[in-house]
Amino acid sequence: MFSGINDMMFGGGMRHGQFDTRLRCFSAPFFHGADSQKINELNHGGKILLPNSALDTLIRLNIQYPMMFKITNVNPEHQKATHCGVLEFLAEEGRCYVPAWMMRQLGLGEGDHIQIQYVSLPSATYAKFKPQSVDFLQISNPRAVLEVELRKFACLTKNDIIAVQYNNQLLEFLVQEVKPGNAVTIIECDMNVEFDAPEGYVEPTYERKPKNVMPDAPEMFIPAKSQASSGFTSGGYRLDGRQRSKNAADKKDKKAAAEPEQTEMELKPLEVFEDYEPGHLSFIRYAYRNRSVLEQELKEQNCKLAATSSGAKRVNVVPFQGGGHTLRGAK
Repeated sequence: MFSGINDMMFGGGMRHGQFDTRLRCFSAPFFHGADSQKINELNHGGKILLPNSALDTLIRLNIQYPMMFKITNVNPEHQKATHCGVLEFLAEEGRCYVPAWMMRQLGLGEGDHIQIQYVSLPSATYAKFKPQSVDFLQISNPRAVLEVELRKFACLTKNDIIAVQYNNQLLEFLVQEVKPGNAVTIIECDMNVEFDAPEGYVEPTYERKPKNVMPDAPEMFIPAKSQASSGFTSGGYRLDGRQRSKNAADKKDKKAAAEPEQTEMELKPLEVFEDYEPGHLSFIRYAYRNRSVLEQELKEQNCKLAATSSGAKRVNVVPFQGGGHTLRGAK
């Protein structure tokens, strides 16, 4: 009882050669020298303000640096604890100033008593954080941001919800896991950092489509509108005045009927879509072929069609397209 009163009066104490004291805690705005910069520096970090007498006691104990402390809410209803570093020794005697997130973590009110003990913590090798808001996803490089903000902390404790500031925005993180212990120092160490999904994050659902499957290209070849008429398609007459043999004509007609009708093809003309309404664009992907390639294929296809149209190697004849011959000799 008396030792606790002595500690509160002088702001520090030694118990069995260790720094162990009780002080009244307050938030940053209650500090006599508080300005906006000092309040932000204290609230968005993991360090506290202690009185000058605590520094004298720590020096006499010849402790190791950096200084780290375990702070505990002495209220029997809470009995919560966390760890922190020290920012400065500028607090009034009997007082200490604690970040707002730390007061919420410990369930402290303004002027409540806390117990402060000097501790030595192992260096961190691993830490896993869970953002408490989906606003974290808006950060382009979260790992770099957290690396900068963690320089304001001296140590991390498992299950703490720490607060950092980024672009005038408060971001909170749950310390899910730390190694090699439940409390570690993060000063001058190589630490692997991992992030869990933010609180309230819902995995988006996507409609899965078969890979590497494209619809067939629309048909680009259509029947030609007009065909060149072949020469001498009429029945004809004999020079001796006799009529043409009916059997020969019938055979020719039957042969033509037995052969499948083959029509020359042409490229489908380009169509301009003029009924577009602003607000929606559809990009349809299919196995597209360049128009020049289609023209070459069409030319080859029509040549084959012309060569095989009669079942023999005969070319459709366009009438009177030859150079002609004269009965007289060349002059």
